Amino acid sequence: MEGKKIEKEKLIEVENLHVSYHTYAGEVQAVRGIDFSVEKGKTLAIVGESGCGKTVTAKALMGLVQTPGIVKENSKIFYDGKNMVLQSKKEWENYRGGECAMIFQDALAALNPTMNVGKQIAENLITHKKMKKKEALEAAVELLRKVGIPQPEKRVSQYPHEFSGGMRQRAMIAIALACSPKLLIADEPTTALDVTIQAQILGLLKELQRETQTAIILITHDLGVVADMADDIAVMYSGKIVEYGDRREIFYHAHHPYTWSLLNAVPRLDGEREKELISIDGTPPDLLLPIKGCAFAGRCKYCMNICTRCTPPEFVFENGHKANCWLHHEKVKGSYPFETGGALCMREA
Repeated sequence: MEGKKIEKEKLIEVENLHVSYHTYAGEVQAVRGIDFSVEKGKTLAIVGESGCGKTVTAKALMGLVQTPGIVKENSKIFYDGKNMVLQSKKEWENYRGGECAMIFQDALAALNPTMNVGKQIAENLITHKKMKKKEALEAAVELLRKVGIPQPEKRVSQYPHEFSGGMRQRAMIAIALACSPKLLIADEPTTALDVTIQAQILGLLKELQRETQTAIILITHDLGVVADMADDIAVMYSGKIVEYGDRREIFYHAHHPYTWSLLNAVPRLDGEREKELISIDGTPPDLLLPIKGCAFAGRCKYCMNICTRCTPPEFVFENGHKANCWLHHEKVKGSYPFETGGALCMREA
């Protein structure tokens, strides 16, 4: 089986990941060859619109891509030196829940409605840590206390429908953290929660990360959510990562028109009260069809002829910042067509 010596600080490395779904209409290329890595104790945010491939990427990392989906040949997910794509079902079971855990977007759908919350947490401990049932239930109480659920001794016997939305998300975090995973994947963990609860959940994740040094992959469509959370940001569009860099580089020196558009779409607290919210015109391309050139070309106000004909190469800037955009080619004349700067949203489109 294929192995690799991973750099000491890197926990997981993804290379050339392709995921497709075979449907009656044809092959949907949901993820089209992406590369990234996550360091121990760090947070990587994968950001993009719905349908860009974020959740499919998360499922691939957890070994949860099921028929009609398939992780294509030559895709590599290196964890602890092993390419997980080539591992046995048993290896995946040990990795999933033990080494890597996931917080799903819809906690109510992810939790078992017929089983009390304590038992769902204990199940993980019994499976991966070989605890006795009584010991596991006692640990479940402490985990609920750790994630900030009041009266954990009482709540441990309650069912998901008896929890509020924020408490269900906390319970999901408790289940995910039960076995002290080294990697935590959080798929839109604040969706459908009000802003106060959102801040509490993100604050909890940051606090737990400081305590445990767990690496986090945060998946979201909202750059505002990652402003105070991520160390590095991967901007994803139509199955590809179009820009990658640390948080400050992405927010202050965006090099891709799509990233810039996402930043402009974030509402500002210091803006004019009656100011109209900015949206990105157009729609993403159909992933059933081959994409020629840049996938964002049809929505980009700076589109050039070459953008519609040739796939843009990767341009590397300072501090490992990367972007796939023809605007950075040495033969492109004129000044940089868009400006960045400021905390979140930049100048108007």
